[in-house]
Amino acid sequence: MTATQNGPQLSGSGDEPPRNEKHEGQITILISIIIGCFAGILHRTMEGVSYFEAMKTGGLTAIGVGGFIFVYLTYVNRS
Repeated sequence: MTATQNGPQLSGSGDEPPRNEKHEGQITILISIIIGCFAGILHRTMEGVSYFEAMKTGGLTAIGVGGFIFVYLTYVNRS
């Protein structure tokens, strides 16, 4: 038997390393939380809203950015 029969089969050209989707998800969540915190702090600082409003803004921003990045990564994985 030859080595090509026993080795793993790679999809694609073989030049690119395999994608680790677990780390992509973790990085996406981390980035969205950081951007959400920044948006909440900015909203609190610029408009002087209550802490609750700033936390709501940060949370919604984090969910929106996270969703956008996950959709983008799904699109990139398809092509």
